Amino acid sequence: MKVRVEVTADRRFGTNSYLVEDEATHDAVVVDSNLEPELVIDAARERGVNVRAILLTHTDLDHIAGLHELREAFGSIPIAVHDSERDVVERGRPLRREFGPIATQVDNVTRLADGESYQAGSLEFEVLHTPGHSPGGVTLKINGYLFTGDALFAGSIGRSDFANSDGGALIVGIRTKLLAQPDEMIVYSGHGPATTIGRERRMNPFLS
Repeated sequence: MKVRVEVTADRRFGTNSYLVEDEATHDAVVVDSNLEPELVIDAARERGVNVRAILLTHTDLDHIAGLHELREAFGSIPIAVHDSERDVVERGRPLRREFGPIATQVDNVTRLADGESYQAGSLEFEVLHTPGHSPGGVTLKINGYLFTGDALFAGSIGRSDFANSDGGALIVGIRTKLLAQPDEMIVYSGHGPATTIGRERRMNPFLS
């Protein structure tokens, strides 16, 4: 399978939203939903893809802000999230007590479970639970790509200063799940540029 990845980022937080496409079938998913959903909607229409699901690496507001707009554009496709953050998108329960209530409430929510695969059309992702930034943080692995959300960035790692964060768990998850991947694996993070596992293994000051 040849996978194509298109990246869009909103201007407010620089949060990345990804369009991941199987070039043979044109099945696609959106990974995370930033504050400018029209960017990934336009990319999907330009490519002529069939968006089969929305996959969430976690449910901080800047990663779920555009869910209702994506649903309007693509129909009632599944929204996949780790069970421990399901209530955030299904019932509008805030992920962080530091912030106020949220308006997001969606149906057709499906689960991303550690060690299991998630199928969306012809695309199949391996789910790696990488908590610490948030309880239900996951990394999504497909075809040499890792979508790490806010766990691992180029040269940095996710914040762990929220009430429901766990800095120790974040480091353990990165070391055991992500640094266990081959050096050439490309890392697409929740913010900032792409990197590789090998580069982060060698140069990330938080992992030395």
